[in-house]
Amino acid sequence: MLADIESEADIQQIVDAFYGTITDDPVLARFFETLDLNAHRPRMVAFWSSVVFSTGTYRGQPFEKHALLDGLEARHFDQWLHRFETTIDARFEGEASERMKMAATRIAMVFQSKLGLLAGM
Repeated sequence: MLADIESEADIQQIVDAFYGTITDDPVLARFFETLDLNAHRPRMVAFWSSVVFSTGTYRGQPFEKHALLDGLEARHFDQWLHRFETTIDARFEGEASERMKMAATRIAMVFQSKLGLLAGM
């Protein structure tokens, strides 16, 4: 049995693992090629800490950044979610882990809805 996500260090572990190989992903790599991942990771730790632990450490408008990405499609969100959930499941399990995965799914759905990428739109 794996431990649950309990700290910002655990969030850091997930973020580092997720973004550590993102530029090798054949579906997602192009969106990260020009992104400074060293600068991006602390923002993602703050974001996910705010989501999972309600820390309020993240300040920003994440949708606007995604809305600027050229060629973003539903398949990109599907791949992102798959990688994200797999990254969490390989390291953690429990209530906070499930909360983080459910939040990722909700965020992906909201972003796709706003971008007009959901089926039937």
